[in-house]
Amino acid sequence: MFVKKIYHEGKSKNPNYEFKQALVDASKRKSEMKQVAPFTQKRGRKSTKKTRGKKRTRKHRRH
Repeated sequence: MFVKKIYHEGKSKNPNYEFKQALVDASKRKSEMKQVAPFTQKRGRKSTKKTRGKKRTRKHRRH
């Protein structure tokens, strides 16, 4: 997500801007990502002993 944001910023300024350049620029701007990250992270559920080993079979999956 962070790289996409940088890519769109660069592409708006320069039409020849490439995604690989956005990757390089993103690695230089890692400090910004640390400030944004806590708000964008998804909160997952903690697994319990009961749910950890339980998986649905292909037949019983919801579609």
